[in-house]
Amino acid sequence: MFPIEIADKPVWKFFKEICAIPHTSGDEERISKYLISFAKTRGLTFESDKVGNVLIRKPGLGAPILLQAHMDMVGESLVGSTHDFLTDPITAVIEGDTLVAHETTLGADNGIGVALMLELLHGDYQDLPALECLFTIDEERGLVGALQFPTEWITAKKLINLDSEDLGHICIGCAGGKDIRINLSYDIEEFSGTAVKVTVEQLNGGHSGIEIASGHANALQLTARVCRELEQLLDARLISISGGTKHNAIPRSAEALVAVENTEGAVSMCSMIEKDFLEEYKGIEDSITVKCQVVKTQNRLSVESASKIINLLLALPHGVRKMSGVVSGLVETSCNLAIVNWQDNELSILLSVRSAVEPAKNAFCESIAAVGNLAGADVTMGSGYPGWAPNQSSNLLKTAKAAYSDCFGASPVVEAIHAGLECGIIGQRVGDLDMISLGPDICDVHIPGESVNIPSVTSFLDYFITILRKLN
Repeated sequence: MFPIEIADKPVWKFFKEICAIPHTSGDEERISKYLISFAKTRGLTFESDKVGNVLIRKPGLGAPILLQAHMDMVGESLVGSTHDFLTDPITAVIEGDTLVAHETTLGADNGIGVALMLELLHGDYQDLPALECLFTIDEERGLVGALQFPTEWITAKKLINLDSEDLGHICIGCAGGKDIRINLSYDIEEFSGTAVKVTVEQLNGGHSGIEIASGHANALQLTARVCRELEQLLDARLISISGGTKHNAIPRSAEALVAVENTEGAVSMCSMIEKDFLEEYKGIEDSITVKCQVVKTQNRLSVESASKIINLLLALPHGVRKMSGVVSGLVETSCNLAIVNWQDNELSILLSVRSAVEPAKNAFCESIAAVGNLAGADVTMGSGYPGWAPNQSSNLLKTAKAAYSDCFGASPVVEAIHAGLECGIIGQRVGDLDMISLGPDICDVHIPGESVNIPSVTSFLDYFITILRKLN
């Protein structure tokens, strides 16, 4: 299940234990108990709350430093995988210098951050400041744990978040976000005849913040396009459409059922559409497949409902809305058309909006809501979470830059990112915190094939300890 070559090494011995505990978002009870047991076994003081957040303290020199990581992971697997994220451990293998999970996500986001904190709590590292290690639940579904832990737990004035994924980069800001739910009722007609099941899959997907500017295709949008072409050219009628699994993951697959008399024509058309998609996304999505399977159906949507649903899905945005005018190359505002499913004669659509600028985020959400309202849908918005404004004059940033120069003889990249980090919420709730976010090299988060560079973790641990010692 876990490579023996690194199973007993610093950091990795704890990551191995984390991989053995199912801990997807909403299922953190077991890993929360593991952290409490870890603290008890070592005689460390700890706090826990009713939702599962845990804080572990370790004495040290001088003022305490707050370290923070989230204990949940995104559970994504390849089509056809038998992995059960509720019961099965993560299987990882070493390939070259990387640890990778092929069929599933690895959980390096943010299990490596958790393991780094456990290593410092466990190890006999000298001359470190007192540590307050905060482990939060349910980050991936909306930073839920960060919104609920008791703020009186925290006495530190400096926070190092360990949810970044590039050694040599120091993150000092991130986007805020808000989810939008669109529910549209539909009418069904009794119908007995032929239909086709259209499946669009083998897309790259990716993190809806980090990868949103990559140009990766959205499987839901492509499937809606297939349905529209079948409707226009073969007088087909939509029965259902669904896809997507996480609000923060770009949909990699989607499927639709479409009532159609000319099934041979539908199969042929899907083959041609696949070629069109491959040409359109050449160099970005080179493995898109559009499968078409003939089935029988006992119902279909009304003409009005079918057309309205396709129109709505084609009209809703996905991708970059605006690039930053302040930070070169940074996405300012974006939207992920994340999940579509069917429940009780109602279509449910979830979109996730991110922005570094609060007014822009709210304005984009209102624009999306207007599209839903025009379709006659009910629109609700989540409360959202704040962004984290960069502080170039941060003393913690200066210390981290000096430590990087000492360790690597070079200057780090200082950046803000379009992904959401818990720093914005923690900083807002605790107040008066100097904050940075760091991490080793992790690739392909939120999709199967997620990997972490093994040497970078060793280098990062040395760098991390150097930062902490300079803070005394």
